[in-house]
Amino acid sequence: MAPPMIDPALFDQLKTNIEEDTSVRKELDQILDDLNQYVSVTQGLLSRIHSTPRAKYATLLGQVEGGIRKEIEIVGKLSTFASRYPYYKYNHKWTRMVQDAIATVILCAWLGGMSTDSTPGEVGRLLTLEDMGQTFNVPINLKDRDAFHITIEEYLLGLISVIDDLSRLAVNSVTLGDTAMAVQISGFIKDLHAGFQVLNLKNDILRKRVDSIKYAVKKVEDVVYDLSLRNLIPAPGAQKATTTTTTTPPKPATTVLHPIQTKQTPLAQTARHALPALLAGLFAVRFRALVADPVSTMTTTLLPLTAALQVAYAILCLTPGSGGGGGGSGSQGTARKPARPRPGEGSKKRGGGGGEGLNAAVATSLLSLIISLLVTPFLYATMVLFGAPFLTHGAHTFLCAAHLAVLVLFPLFYVHGADGGAWAVVGGFGAPLDETFGGMVGGVVGAWLGAVPIPLDWDREWQNWPVTIMCGLYGGYLLGRVLGGTLVWGKRF
Repeated sequence: MAPPMIDPALFDQLKTNIEEDTSVRKELDQILDDLNQYVSVTQGLLSRIHSTPRAKYATLLGQVEGGIRKEIEIVGKLSTFASRYPYYKYNHKWTRMVQDAIATVILCAWLGGMSTDSTPGEVGRLLTLEDMGQTFNVPINLKDRDAFHITIEEYLLGLISVIDDLSRLAVNSVTLGDTAMAVQISGFIKDLHAGFQVLNLKNDILRKRVDSIKYAVKKVEDVVYDLSLRNLIPAPGAQKATTTTTTTPPKPATTVLHPIQTKQTPLAQTARHALPALLAGLFAVRFRALVADPVSTMTTTLLPLTAALQVAYAILCLTPGSGGGGGGSGSQGTARKPARPRPGEGSKKRGGGGGEGLNAAVATSLLSLIISLLVTPFLYATMVLFGAPFLTHGAHTFLCAAHLAVLVLFPLFYVHGADGGAWAVVGGFGAPLDETFGGMVGGVVGAWLGAVPIPLDWDREWQNWPVTIMCGLYGGYLLGRVLGGTLVWGKRF
């Protein structure tokens, strides 16, 4: 019998090697599963910074550091086990998890955590690659022996992940009123981006991730730019000027207006949609009479009925004084707080709150209407300066100015009152669009465009002064009011 061509012991040895490799992979997977579990818990805790004020960071970071201690413990086990075998044979299994663990440590330290006796925690502190080795108690960037270590690439990729989290934090910190955090993040990310440009990176995954940093920089720059436009952050050199010139009085706070919310009752919502249709129908029905006899039509029907519809709109849909502005430091504008009742008045007000609220709304609407009519002479003078007839058609122009006041100014007087700061923002077209401000913009623009057909030689009766102005005023006001309350609500110029 001929001897076998292949010795069976060869496959026995291969089987033994495969079983040993399988055992190593299973044990390595168990360690990495534990590491992934603690890293996920720590990342979940760190995600709460986007809804946590800076004053409460200490409590949150204490929980995060507890998770990081578990990470350090598991990385120590991984280092001990993986150092028995060739590093690059199994490196692909743990490199991603090590990057995430590094990112949690860097972000926690940047937020003011990971303090030691020699290095107190402070916001903006960046841990270096050497700090990572000391934190995890493992070697870094080994070249002289084959053992587990943290590589430069893992540190840089973890740092890039932190940049993504900080760019998101810059946006959320502004919503929490912490504009200083957004400015600090902007400077930090810009410095990191400039540092990454110095590195001579190959065309690999690290190079692609570094290229993505510019999007985070642009995102944070847009946040800071918007804050600077709204005067919510100090200009460069402002702090120095404050310290050197102590006698300079502080500048008054800039009023910040917010869009007006209409009442949400069924009656208010019904009136909100029905009254514009009634206003448009009124003008359409009286249009022929307006062309035939403008003064009589505007005096007897259009102006009284328009004023009545506007008063009804204000009482049913708007809240008196709801447009009060907030300070320029970023505080939101809210309605002024009601005065505290005198002793003995509390029960009366609670007992008759509905009637008194209606009485207050009626009184505010009548006062706003009176103020609007008092402004009419100034609007008349403005229209004359813009080309309205001066020596003739005086009654026509004055009544047109009265309609302008009742339509576009009356709702604004009702919600803003006599707040000079609020009116400065409205006059500078800096208020957010809503039904009241949108109606003003639409009415003014419509009246101005309504003057275009007057000089054309069409010889139509409706080209007489001020029929086209009235058409543009009513049409523009209704369009601006509807769009301001729906599609463009809250937007600014």
